[in-house]
Amino acid sequence: MSNKIKRSYIREILDATDVNTISFAGGLPDKELFPLKQLSKASKKVFKNSDCLQYSKSQGLESLREKIASIYTKNLGFFTSKDEILITTGSQQAFDIILKSLDLKQIIVESPSYIGALGAFKILDKEIIDFKKINDLESLLNNSNILYAISDYQNPSTNVYSNKKRKNISNILNKRKSILIEDAAYCFLNFKNKVKTPISKFYEESYHLGSFSKIVAPGLRLGWIRAKKENIEMLLAAKESLDLHSSTFNQMLIDEYLNDNDLFSHISLINKEYKNKMEFMAKCFKRYIPSFKFKKPKGGMFIYGSFKIDSMLLAKEALKENIAFVPAEVFYLNEKSNEARFNFTNASYKEIKKGIKKLSYIVDSFEDKINS
Repeated sequence: MSNKIKRSYIREILDATDVNTISFAGGLPDKELFPLKQLSKASKKVFKNSDCLQYSKSQGLESLREKIASIYTKNLGFFTSKDEILITTGSQQAFDIILKSLDLKQIIVESPSYIGALGAFKILDKEIIDFKKINDLESLLNNSNILYAISDYQNPSTNVYSNKKRKNISNILNKRKSILIEDAAYCFLNFKNKVKTPISKFYEESYHLGSFSKIVAPGLRLGWIRAKKENIEMLLAAKESLDLHSSTFNQMLIDEYLNDNDLFSHISLINKEYKNKMEFMAKCFKRYIPSFKFKKPKGGMFIYGSFKIDSMLLAKEALKENIAFVPAEVFYLNEKSNEARFNFTNASYKEIKKGIKKLSYIVDSFEDKINS
């Protein structure tokens, strides 16, 4: 087994960076937007209750599950009760929990797809089949496999499923009876603060994954699974085998933060700042690396586009010059690519300009070699 296990390429890049590196690699939020004062105030209240350091329920803190359920009902138009929520240690843990509770070997993923999911599927020895077009799902899905889908601001491609595509996918699922894992880590990061209804609303055998990582703070490692009550009960044994329960203190901290603060006001602030940073990075690309072709995203945390040269070789050369980004090859199962993903949320404006300007010299030298 040890020969099969490979670390995430992105985590390896992050380990290889230091204080001198300008990183566009990881999906890191802007730490300047973390609600530090509000969380600090909440923590003082939480520490008055010694239960914050005690073992707690595997399914998660009841009042926090109620709040998450309310977000589904009020903000996503998807009626949900607290019994349909399971708290997880980050959204990433959800893959382990769900797959260990299902006796299914095959997973269908869109190409390209989230590297963290691909890594989780591979380590659990699942057969992974990719698709390019939604119509391909008609022939791929069946009651013995799982569809993994990112509906909003896909990582890495930044694509969003239209309402028509969501309905199409739900119709195929209802016919083919596959299991759906819908990853919604970025669903609230819409620059216009608009959200779309999840596919999971229209298909009962679904697991909808959410996270506080992108909308509050990732270091707290708190996510959740939304599924029907019977499926949540089935997931609990797998959850308990991994960590008994997610951090009691962190759950109580988020719960207290939500008691006193408007989460969606905070998300609006994030979206405003992220749109500005995205626009700035887009301008830098057009000015310094016009050969990099991309479409500006309408939300999320990344710009995704294509170079005229091998992006893997470019990424390795750039890292030598303390510039980090992710070549898209790592998001595909078995495909070479000139595409690349750039995170615009973590770097400062100064770093964005300096990093892309510096990268332009490396791109120019590569292109000169090709043309000579």
